[in-house]
Amino acid sequence: MNEMDRPTPETATPPARPGEYEAALPHPDPLTAEQFMPVLPPDHFAAFLEELTRELPLVGDDAARGALTTRARVLRLNVEQYRVNYAAARAGLTRVLAETGAGVRESWARQEAHLRFMNEAGGNVEREYTQATEQIEEARQARFDVLTLHGARPDTHSAESFYQQQALADLAREGHPLRPPETQTGSKRVFNAFAVFSKFFVGLLSGVSINLLFNPESRLYLTLIALTAGVMFSVLLLWLVEELAYRAKLAQKTPGMARPAGYIAGIVGVTLLYLGVEGYLNWDGILRVTQQIAANAAQQSQLTDLSTAGDTNAVPQHWSLLAFTLALVGMAAAAALLQGRERARGVLERERLAARVAQLKQTRDYAEVARAADAVAYLEAARDRLAPPRDVTGPDHARLNERVLNHWEQERETQVQTIGAGLVRDARHLQDALEEFARQVQAAQHPQRRTGLLRFL
Repeated sequence: MNEMDRPTPETATPPARPGEYEAALPHPDPLTAEQFMPVLPPDHFAAFLEELTRELPLVGDDAARGALTTRARVLRLNVEQYRVNYAAARAGLTRVLAETGAGVRESWARQEAHLRFMNEAGGNVEREYTQATEQIEEARQARFDVLTLHGARPDTHSAESFYQQQALADLAREGHPLRPPETQTGSKRVFNAFAVFSKFFVGLLSGVSINLLFNPESRLYLTLIALTAGVMFSVLLLWLVEELAYRAKLAQKTPGMARPAGYIAGIVGVTLLYLGVEGYLNWDGILRVTQQIAANAAQQSQLTDLSTAGDTNAVPQHWSLLAFTLALVGMAAAAALLQGRERARGVLERERLAARVAQLKQTRDYAEVARAADAVAYLEAARDRLAPPRDVTGPDHARLNERVLNHWEQERETQVQTIGAGLVRDARHLQDALEEFARQVQAAQHPQRRTGLLRFL
């Protein structure tokens, strides 16, 4: 931007007071042609030539006076020509400043309008943000007063939390306190871990028993199939026990479900089936392993061959392993039963709390309190949505306006320099000619006296 268009401290816009948002763009004074003409006007040169012409009669030599008179006439023509060039340059500069000034002023007007729009939008948003903050503080004070009046915790931030507190208090007053699930203590985490582990461990025992029954040659793929079948059988039956216990607990207060006795009978039947299958698998597996060990020992002449004995269905000596396996299966089934009932109890507690909350909402006794509790969050969300109107053409507008402004300023600078350089050159030539004419007049008025032989030259 040209330096003459920059605002000076005297012409700059005064700073806006707080709360006022005005465009901070300068308003420079209009440019004139004389500001770009660094030369003397023609009248100065004409006056100087007139003074020199009045001194010509003082020249004593007629020939010199005649030559100087002729030279003065030529210089007068030069001065008139300079006057014409000066007027043409002034008219050209005026035209250039008018043409480029229109573009510059239009660019400044667009920039000022854009800046005023952004400032006004930012000011409105700031005022709205301040008002929203004041409303939030008032809502917080009202919420604190209402919550303390109804005996709720002052740090309650939502209506749902307030209703839950009131529902818990009502249930406690009626003698039916809500017992939420206990915190996950170390012992409970260990119990849950062992309950899950027992399903797979008992399944591995079942798989080993199946492998002993149906895979006497210990083939690898049959072993993998037996282990997988045992784990699947154990996990599915224990999950069924847990699910039946869960449904038996919920059936008491859930319409559309079967009677609890049916689910309890299902639990007993699944457990007996599980114990029977595991008992048979382990009994038969222990019997076969015992007989195999006895046969191997007889072949080595270490023990009597039991296979030749008349009572081949005798109870094996390792019956304690069968009892341990059945006890382990019973414990796994009991753990699944406890987990199902615990899950159902948590669901029932949440349902009872939700029913009491719905009852309190329906009575509308605490509608004002709930509205005050939620008002703060609503106002904060509304304040977060505040944003100035986004001017999508802002960056493009600024860049385009800057290019247009630079174009007009460059055009003005180029034409002003061209016209000014020609005018300065003419003024310099005229001034040099006048200075030379002044020296000639001075020399003619005061000729130097020659001495000696130089006076005959």
